[in-house]
Amino acid sequence: MNYLVSNFIKAVSVPVILIFALFLIVQNGMLDLTVWQELLTQTPMLLFIGAIVVALRFKQSRVIYILLFLLLSWALFVEIDHFKYLNFSPSLWFLSQLFILVLFTFDQNKTIWGRHGLIRALIILAVILVNYRFNQSITLHQFLNTEFIADLHLGGMTQIELVLSVLALLMLAVKHILSPSKTVLNTWVIAFFLVYFKLIDAEVLTHLVAFSVFGLLLIQGVLTDSYQMAFSDELTGLSARRALLQSSISLGKKYTIAMLDVDHFKKFNDTYGHDVGDQVLKLVASKINEIKGGGKAYRYGGEEFTIVFPNKSVNYAIPYLEQVRESIAIYAMTIRDNNERPDDSKTGKSQRSKNDTSSKVVNVTISIGVAEREGELKDFDQVMKQADEALYRAKQAGRNCLAE
Repeated sequence: MNYLVSNFIKAVSVPVILIFALFLIVQNGMLDLTVWQELLTQTPMLLFIGAIVVALRFKQSRVIYILLFLLLSWALFVEIDHFKYLNFSPSLWFLSQLFILVLFTFDQNKTIWGRHGLIRALIILAVILVNYRFNQSITLHQFLNTEFIADLHLGGMTQIELVLSVLALLMLAVKHILSPSKTVLNTWVIAFFLVYFKLIDAEVLTHLVAFSVFGLLLIQGVLTDSYQMAFSDELTGLSARRALLQSSISLGKKYTIAMLDVDHFKKFNDTYGHDVGDQVLKLVASKINEIKGGGKAYRYGGEEFTIVFPNKSVNYAIPYLEQVRESIAIYAMTIRDNNERPDDSKTGKSQRSKNDTSSKVVNVTISIGVAEREGELKDFDQVMKQADEALYRAKQAGRNCLAE
């Protein structure tokens, strides 16, 4: 978990620092954007509409409803004539934005229209009605301004708003850690800056810049997630075959390709079941992904994997490939029934340290075929074919070995 949290912090640090720098420059008057204010007033609408088009194209339905709500927030903020009469409570609307961000981020990318889309639309409508109903509520105002700690002043934010803001940010962080996504990450960044602007009571111009950045963040999140879905293997997390073919275009005149195959995988799958087979593929992929020497790992398909060494010779690559082969061969994998399999890695580790007579320990091996682009092997497909033929020779030689 520490590793996942560390990755989350690294992922958000760059966009947060860059956006902080931009907004501090604008807030302190170091960059005069007043001459562009009229353009900035309309820019968020154009970016949100563009983001909705992109989200529709890539079927990111939850992003669409987040965008629609942020578009409404922009309309309320710039006081477009048709929205002036709403006169919502800034405090309640701020919390509503956090609520929608968290709710729709935890939602699944189901159909945009139909029953699920109607439910989302009704949720947004309900939030609007709640804001309309309680916009002048004295009781709500008193509740939101309740002080739990005396003389604790938070700028433009109440103590209850701060507590709910921290809770929302933590939930979005957990969502990203458990299910990494650029869209979720950028939603966290949006929520963070909504909280930050509320805290410092930011100026109008800063808000306009913020809404523009929010639109760009969501466009970038949708495109990045869609790219990952197309070019990453869902089971193993490695780059997929499509990414391998794409990267082959940029390979130079010298490179080495290794084809790797899990030995007797079909027999293993038939004996222990597909769930255990998937666990084997994940294990092998994790070991292959640790390749040193500048190698890049891909899942080619089924139980086959590929490693590419750009600008490297066969003689250079072989020692690193042997390290991977040996690390897989010596790894003892414990096979348990589904009801015996632990829910978390910590429990699994403690169980592996005990003598469990009811579980079976097996070892998985791989065979490797390797080829280098040289001589008559000018084309990427030719080098791949040569590596595949070398893999066949490794299988014929008894498996758990490497052949050129």
